[in-house]
Amino acid sequence: MIRLTGLAMVLCLPAWLLASGTAKQSSGKRAGTESASDAAVAEGNAKGPDRSGPARIAVISITGGIFLGTEEYVEEALKRAEKEGFDALVIEIDTPGGALDQTQQIVKAMLSAGLPVITFDTPKGAQAASAGTFIVMAGHVAAMAPGTRIGAAHPVSISFMPGMPGGDEKDEKKKEQQKQQEQIMQEKITNDTVSFIRSIASERGRNADWAEKAVRESVSVTAEEALKLGVVDVIADDLQHLLDKIDGRKVELSSTRTVQLHTRDAEVVRWEKSLKQRLLGALASPNLLMLLFLIGLGGLAMEFYHPGLIVPGAVGGLCLLLALISMQILPVSIGGLLLVLAGLGLLVAEGFVTSYGLLAIGGSVLLLLGGIMLVDPSSQPHYLDPSFTVDWSVLVPTVVVLAALVVTIGYKVIKTQRSRITTGREGMIGQKGKARSRVTADGGTVFVRGEYWKASSDEPIEEGSKVEVVGVDGLELKVKRVD
Repeated sequence: MIRLTGLAMVLCLPAWLLASGTAKQSSGKRAGTESASDAAVAEGNAKGPDRSGPARIAVISITGGIFLGTEEYVEEALKRAEKEGFDALVIEIDTPGGALDQTQQIVKAMLSAGLPVITFDTPKGAQAASAGTFIVMAGHVAAMAPGTRIGAAHPVSISFMPGMPGGDEKDEKKKEQQKQQEQIMQEKITNDTVSFIRSIASERGRNADWAEKAVRESVSVTAEEALKLGVVDVIADDLQHLLDKIDGRKVELSSTRTVQLHTRDAEVVRWEKSLKQRLLGALASPNLLMLLFLIGLGGLAMEFYHPGLIVPGAVGGLCLLLALISMQILPVSIGGLLLVLAGLGLLVAEGFVTSYGLLAIGGSVLLLLGGIMLVDPSSQPHYLDPSFTVDWSVLVPTVVVLAALVVTIGYKVIKTQRSRITTGREGMIGQKGKARSRVTADGGTVFVRGEYWKASSDEPIEEGSKVEVVGVDGLELKVKRVD
């Protein structure tokens, strides 16, 4: 089952990535409107390039965690939009957060963009949590769909492997010193994050006090509350509604340049991620990491114990390689990783040690604990929603299936070991047949298991009588008569 699941996943992942990779382009209503750059209100006589026809709006989407590849996607979109003369770039956001480095690069590119950047927390029910808060607030125009939420940007460091109680006085002092150092480091990180988000809010003229609360107190608000607090500028049902509502709004790109948006009836062009960016995005999934890691180790173990199968080893090696790449993207906990390895080891040992299910139970418990701790959403330097972990709907069925598979294999092994031997010398003992000639101590012929055998008996056995094998001496059977 592990082999087939891994093979299906490996074969389907590239197909899914390629299928979703085709660039999509959708056009809105076209009318005789001026482009945003043509209608620019320039301070210091700065104007954009002249171009007739409807305005053109580029749209990209950030969904899932903000990790390696996301910043490249946004930066390339900004450069391309400016180079090709687009009037604005819309960034649709639905994210639980992500890595600090990638978030800072994205915000830096947005703040220095040469065209209006519109951030939109969408669709309904989406979130711009943690790192997503920074990106939404960095837009020239920030918008949210009804039913969305924003905030909870506090970087918290949680230790899943607390120290053991007890120990001498020196150990207690070391623990106290370590705790103080962690608190100091946490305070530094928090203060730096506060200054970061306040600078973004001040640059875009948004509520810097609320932005600080989002970091220090992890406050989170709905779209309606965010609009009242001055966190965002617009609430819109969808992209077309947003473009209609912000039409005519003036956006300050720099101290010497302000443009007026003409987004109504604009031509909308969507840009998707490249194959590399989509692959990295797909691997930035705790659920996929857990599955790839287990399938990879399972496939290699199967190839190790049954050399020459090739497919399990190849699939296992590929899955393990992808899992290692995923570990470089996600904030993986070393403690959780060790627990997963220990749990898998106990499950494998169940197939070779007669523990009557104890090893399987222990391995299952360790796998569950390891899966819970495998991805640490509060690990620095990351700003992630606490829910960004291995989902229970994936973790529990995976552990149950693995445990059931191991127990079944173990049961078959024990049953085989305890079954009666049917081959070789031992396999002949107890077999029954017929005497084809008179059998005495000097010899005779019997028919057993479809073959004729030389045989001898301590008592005479007449031809046609039923016999049972009681011993084997080379190629001669020792038999006795049975009724």
